[in-house]
Amino acid sequence: MPELRNIITADSGMRYMAGHLELCSPAGRRVMLATHMMTDAGKIMDALDELEVFVDLVRNGKFSAQIESIRHALSQLHDIHGTLSLLTNAATLDDIGLFEVKHFSLLSESIRVNLHQCGVGLPEIPGLQEVVKVLDPENQQLPQFYIYNVYSDELAYLRKQQQYLLQEQPDKADFIRLQCIEKEDEIRKQLSLVLSGEAPQLHQAHENLAKLDVLIAKAIQAVAGGLCKPQVSGQSTEFTGLFNPGVKALLAQQNKEFQPVNITVNRLPGLITGMNMGGKTVLLRTVALAQYLFQFGFYVPAAEASMVPVEEVMLSIDAEQSEYSGLSSFAAEMLRINEILGAAISGRNILALIDEPARTTNPDEGRALVNALISLLARYAVRSLVTTHFGSIQAPCHKMRVKGLSVSGPGSQVSLHTLNNYMDYTLLEPENGEVPHEALRIATVLGVHQELIDQATAFLSSMNNVNANDTGK
Repeated sequence: MPELRNIITADSGMRYMAGHLELCSPAGRRVMLATHMMTDAGKIMDALDELEVFVDLVRNGKFSAQIESIRHALSQLHDIHGTLSLLTNAATLDDIGLFEVKHFSLLSESIRVNLHQCGVGLPEIPGLQEVVKVLDPENQQLPQFYIYNVYSDELAYLRKQQQYLLQEQPDKADFIRLQCIEKEDEIRKQLSLVLSGEAPQLHQAHENLAKLDVLIAKAIQAVAGGLCKPQVSGQSTEFTGLFNPGVKALLAQQNKEFQPVNITVNRLPGLITGMNMGGKTVLLRTVALAQYLFQFGFYVPAAEASMVPVEEVMLSIDAEQSEYSGLSSFAAEMLRINEILGAAISGRNILALIDEPARTTNPDEGRALVNALISLLARYAVRSLVTTHFGSIQAPCHKMRVKGLSVSGPGSQVSLHTLNNYMDYTLLEPENGEVPHEALRIATVLGVHQELIDQATAFLSSMNNVNANDTGK
């Protein structure tokens, strides 16, 4: 299964969500990027249940002081994976390495205390009291390391002698200094040997503290962003109030609101029609984003969600076809759709999201290709959403259309700058199964030359008459 680092490279929505996680440590970022996409429902449920504990803590506010203390400690957490690997291999650490282990152990113990006060036992942070005792023999609790005199009476005596002779007999003092160095090296070796026995606990504590950083960041994002805990379903994926966080934030900068959408994805392909500007592409990207968030253990951007895990999210959207650069848009699109159909025919459990297939070819062939595509998606029971401008789609599917332009009342003043204010992105069941004809309406409210509108209306009327006559033959 792909790692999160691979997904955020390809998916702008996941890149936005990962980029806005308030992580405190490099170790947390490393663990986040290395997270694998989960496909097992049980593992996803466990991850979401664990996250829920921290969402409740953040939302409640009762333990805000402890959470802030934990985050402050995590901000001082360095990624010492390399140093811990040296201990695992029984290597001797230098003073910097021993300092890193001591500093980390002190941070870990302080975080354990705060977690205990919050009543949280996961992720499990092993106790490192023995490590602290070894590296802080004077119990000073200071983030520094020194080869203390208490480690060796002989070293203490040599250091005292060196200090005494430093002024009167510098040559002899220098000889004693070399003896001190040899003794300090012996002590470092002894300390490293003792610590190597604690290496498994140190590794587990380090990884789980990094995981804790990710969990708290996810929880803060969930509460601040109004995300919900998705339920795991075995049948269909259903969203109530689905929204796109990145687009919502962009609209908020313009004092505009994102209109949430209700949508269901199941084994019968969903066909979404609607005018350009109708938000169809954003909807597909948002469904993909929600699926990724769900399977990487995040809350999702919706009021409510019930979701089915899949093996892969497969998209056919213009910006997702960079692997076919150099080909025509139609050729690239067909190759991507061919990959989707190959996965479907092989029986893989996928989520297919296909935006405006065959839109760059002639309408007759385009309509035929869309009908064929949806027929195959239905035959192989692929969870899928397809958007189109084409009408007369006869293949078995669940048809939906974006409501579109909604202008009412004498005071409604539609212009190029206010048009988006009158867009309604609600998904409706089409009455006659056909796509809406709103292009001329939009052209009219934008003040396009009336002569163009009249000519287009006449051509449309003529075409409808021809189609009606052909149908009656």
